[in-house]
Amino acid sequence: LAQAQKRTEVEVRKLAVGLRETRQMVAGLSDTVGFRLEDESYKSLPRLLKRGLNLEVEGRLIRKYVEYADGKVEELNIFGKGKRNGKTVYILGECKSKLGKRDVDNFLKRVKRLEPVIGAEEKALIAVTYNVVPQVERYAVERGIKVYWSYEL
Repeated sequence: LAQAQKRTEVEVRKLAVGLRETRQMVAGLSDTVGFRLEDESYKSLPRLLKRGLNLEVEGRLIRKYVEYADGKVEELNIFGKGKRNGKTVYILGECKSKLGKRDVDNFLKRVKRLEPVIGAEEKALIAVTYNVVPQVERYAVERGIKVYWSYEL
């Protein structure tokens, strides 16, 4: 019985190591899918923003890391500036494979935290996703976020 217990413990350790490696691989694949969606967005959004929001992108859209005075860093999946009716508009966006209510709430909290850093100028909030259920899409739109589906890019 003691020998069987030792063999079981060894196998459980091997399974734990394998599970850790699998989690790392899945996380890497998830990052790749997310970055791919962002990359496609940077190229296509200027045309969509012009057509849908009358917003002319200046320069290019990028992934931006904002560093606060205390050293903390936040990532914006989509960041850029544009002009609408002669006014500067900051373009702030979130990319998610499947946009959820929690993603919308977290994005809005991030935008609120960033306001002192980027200024109080006008903002265009956008989300790009492969998939979103109608209730969540309405939730985002009601909170001022324009939702773009991946197939629109």
